[in-house]
Amino acid sequence: MNIQLLSSENEAAWDDYAIRHADATVFHRAGWKRVIERSMGHPGLYLMALDQGRVVGIYPLFILATRLFGTMGVSLPFVGYGGLVTEGPEVERALTDEAGARARAAGCRSIELRQLHPLRLEWPTTDRKVVTTIPTDGGAEQMFSRLHQNVRNKIRKAVKNGVVVQEGAEHLPEFYAIYSRNLRDLGTPVITRRFFEAALETFPGQVRVYRALREGRTIAAKVVVADADTCHFVWSASLREELCHAPVHAMNWKAIEDACQAGCKRIDLGRSTTESSHHDFKKYWGGESRTLPWAYQLLGRSDIPGLNKENRSFSLAIALWKRLPLGLSRILGPPIARCLP
Repeated sequence: MNIQLLSSENEAAWDDYAIRHADATVFHRAGWKRVIERSMGHPGLYLMALDQGRVVGIYPLFILATRLFGTMGVSLPFVGYGGLVTEGPEVERALTDEAGARARAAGCRSIELRQLHPLRLEWPTTDRKVVTTIPTDGGAEQMFSRLHQNVRNKIRKAVKNGVVVQEGAEHLPEFYAIYSRNLRDLGTPVITRRFFEAALETFPGQVRVYRALREGRTIAAKVVVADADTCHFVWSASLREELCHAPVHAMNWKAIEDACQAGCKRIDLGRSTTESSHHDFKKYWGGESRTLPWAYQLLGRSDIPGLNKENRSFSLAIALWKRLPLGLSRILGPPIARCLP
């Protein structure tokens, strides 16, 4: 078996495999390497396994060398999913052996694989994150009938309140303005706007920006990423004082209608922390939730790293960040957020 690094010469073969493999997502496409490298400055380590010239596995990985939290490997940071996609355990082992050696040489003590599907390797996993998906069977009309009554009422309420939803890349600045405010209010540093600009440049037909307006003012916005089969709801934000007008429900429904029209087979409402308020919100959309089998390759430590908001060690930092002036949080946020996968 031959392990190669992704290059311009084999990128087409990589993407062909990512498109064909049932376990791969749109985030396994090679273009995300350029997006993250250009906007975040982290080097991508994209490994591809070949058997007699045929691609049998891909492993997108980033090495995050940070002053704040040390050096770590993540597959993939800043997007929905990542991890290994292969033809079997032998390929998994070959790719992870190579990735582990390279990551260890770079100073990593662990690699986090944000799998949508379980690995065959017996590595430590967590049940901290869940994903909720909705099938699009029957199209938008039948999907609407399957929604919880409260959700249908909120969609109707948004229309009654004059909420209008529009889609277009030109709405990105408005999205970022509201998104950065939301994250400040949650105590989380915001990633650079350049990340979203790079995603739109690299995937112009798959990254879509929505905004919700009321009385001529943008009160909510979201960014989705879609391929032929799945529309992923990844980033969303709204003005807290406008939630009474149900702009999030209106945006979600518009994105669902567009996905149905485009022929998508499912809506991925995105990952949530188990039993969180975000998880509860997604349950009402009629989807099914399942645990995400995130796996960890431990290279120089015996425990799973705890770099997440649920870690109580970060409670003081979160509380202080919520008190920052919005403008200052937008300046200080991106340099810190690039260290937080």
